[in-house]
Amino acid sequence: MKRTLQLLKSVGLSWLAFLVVGLAIAWLAPIPKLTVLLDRSYCPANQWQQVAQAYSQLYDQHQHRRLILEQVVMVSDLGQDAFASPPTPDAVRQISTYGQRDGDRLSQLQSTYSNSEVLGCSSQN
Repeated sequence: MKRTLQLLKSVGLSWLAFLVVGLAIAWLAPIPKLTVLLDRSYCPANQWQQVAQAYSQLYDQHQHRRLILEQVVMVSDLGQDAFASPPTPDAVRQISTYGQRDGDRLSQLQSTYSNSEVLGCSSQN
């Protein structure tokens, strides 16, 4: 009986220590947050696949909780659209591109979203 109590006490204290260390790590090293700006201006299909691959890498990090995709915004010369939740890489591969790059709008959005990354054909060069 005495050994059982010691064992339970040891296991309980071990789990408590594990929990405290986990919370300390989460507090000291929070997961970075990123807004992705998808530049939807005209892009040849083979170059758009490179853009989709770059997004896929970010999405994989998001899925493994190494990065939080806070928002994904598509930007074109006709306007901008924010996704309700991060789209899958397949959905990004299927996006059709058109029009001219709107550098002013992209700059404005980059200043609005402090931690953002632009993905598009112009950013791949």
